[in-house]
Amino acid sequence: MGIFDAAKAALSGNRAYRMHVDANKLAGEGKPREAKEKYAEALRLYDESDRFGNASSNIVQGHALLLLREGQTERAKELLEKMSKNKSLSKEDWFQLRVQYSICLWRMGELDKAMETMGRAAAYKMNGNVYSTMGMYWVDKARRDGDYQAALDFNHQALDYDDEDGATLDNLGQLYLDMAGVEPVRAGEYRAKALDCFEKAHKAKPRQITTLYYLARLCHENGDDARARELLSVRDTLYFSAICPVQKPDMDALAKEIG
Repeated sequence: MGIFDAAKAALSGNRAYRMHVDANKLAGEGKPREAKEKYAEALRLYDESDRFGNASSNIVQGHALLLLREGQTERAKELLEKMSKNKSLSKEDWFQLRVQYSICLWRMGELDKAMETMGRAAAYKMNGNVYSTMGMYWVDKARRDGDYQAALDFNHQALDYDDEDGATLDNLGQLYLDMAGVEPVRAGEYRAKALDCFEKAHKAKPRQITTLYYLARLCHENGDDARARELLSVRDTLYFSAICPVQKPDMDALAKEIG
């Protein structure tokens, strides 16, 4: 890569990163249409930076994350694999790379490999993102294998790390809701625990999509349609990332069911 290409790569990459940050802000402010436009421009600039040969770990990770959010999982995986060949990566770079790579694997249906990769990241350090993402994997594993106790154990460990983390509380809520479906004798107990977890998750992260959906569904099933409608009323102001297991049509269908 020549001097001019390197300069162009850095310029495009830095502009992409700033645009990405601006888009995140708009999404958080309840402006999904404006955010989508900014994300599209950020992705164009990230692609341009990549064509010029940008190897900055921060830019590549931002690019890969946005590709994941937009559903371009294969492309994100390719970028991260290319980044892994960079011999100058720091331990922190490797940590972030493994976290993102595990999400790629999860999105591609390779749950066991995703958990193995996240485990290697966790060997370097544990933080809230690792706990909540690994907790989500454990929920999926419980659904697949029926081993709910192992998933409960891990997510309670995550809750011990941060008992106000909205993502971990949401993971536990989904887990208890699933358990209510497979253990009819204790269904009432598990549904009550799920409701408590979702209420706490909603308090911690009022715009968390999965929490809004499952809490609204529980409220509807419990006869509190007014609260369910209130929770779903914000759905037009949410930005639905491709990573999120609940999408706009899911919320619209639930709102239609409630009436």
